Amino acid sequence: MEIITDISHFRKDQHPKLVLALGNFDGVHLGHVDIFRRIHKRAQEIGGTSAVFTFKEHPQRVLHQKEDPPILTSLIHKLHLLNQAVDLCFLIEFTLELSKKSPEDFVRQVLIESLGANEICLGFNARFGHDRLGDSQLMKQLASKYGFVFHEVPPFQVGTKIVSSSLIRSLIREGKLKEAAELLGRPYSFFGTVIPGAGRGKELGFPTANLDSHSEVMPPEGVYAVWVHIWECQLADKGKDSLELKERSIQNRLKGLLNYGRKPTFGPVSKPVPEVYIFDLNESLIDKTVEVVIGERLRSEQAFDNPEALRNQIRRDVEAGQKWFAKKS
Repeated sequence: MEIITDISHFRKDQHPKLVLALGNFDGVHLGHVDIFRRIHKRAQEIGGTSAVFTFKEHPQRVLHQKEDPPILTSLIHKLHLLNQAVDLCFLIEFTLELSKKSPEDFVRQVLIESLGANEICLGFNARFGHDRLGDSQLMKQLASKYGFVFHEVPPFQVGTKIVSSSLIRSLIREGKLKEAAELLGRPYSFFGTVIPGAGRGKELGFPTANLDSHSEVMPPEGVYAVWVHIWECQLADKGKDSLELKERSIQNRLKGLLNYGRKPTFGPVSKPVPEVYIFDLNESLIDKTVEVVIGERLRSEQAFDNPEALRNQIRRDVEAGQKWFAKKS
């Protein structure tokens, strides 16, 4: 997948049959996957290119200058998932200047004149343009006016639930991980960078990798059985204002435990932090990118009277985790 970061240098003549989907695609859930399948299939039918138009930052966070909504998938994580689904990604900086474009100006100037979109795909509840005034009804009118094909994607349902990023955020925060996984089409996972810690896990006999999490939506504090993937991920220059996600799996589906909490035994910290203990792995992972795939919550976090009591509990946690993994194999 090629990643375009500046559309002013995009050669639309090289992609004359562009089938384009618009969206934030946070979470890359089953509703998004349905859109990607549609544009990929359509691009194959017409000998074109499947593409998404998305932003580096969530537009609402830029406009309101606050960390809301919380992000399900970090930029690298989202690109990792998109990399498996489409040919081309327009990854654009969302600016106040861009936010002031009327819906029609955005479609005409950006999607048609700059990108030369042949067909445009939009989710049923998606909005675009200044004050989010653009919707599917307006896109139908603009398609007729400017001569492109418009595809409105209906809501994607799992059972009685309409799949949405906001619903998935709520389910994860409530600890309803099985329900969230059904809407994502996969277990919930987050990317993180391994950073140095205080070394208490090693002192206890269970060395942990402390994580700088790339995501903002986390389940309730506690201990979880998890799989850990170790990745080599980097955005590499491919040309002028063009990037390529280079990724390589270093180790896959390692079993372990995630502790997400405030470490109350050693004096609680103000903000919960994630750390993982990986079974049968002794090497340092400092600066590595890992993906933590959350399996099941084993217990809530608790304070212990002393390090020895905590060590004994971790032994029990490891046993409980191994039993859980044995059932899954």
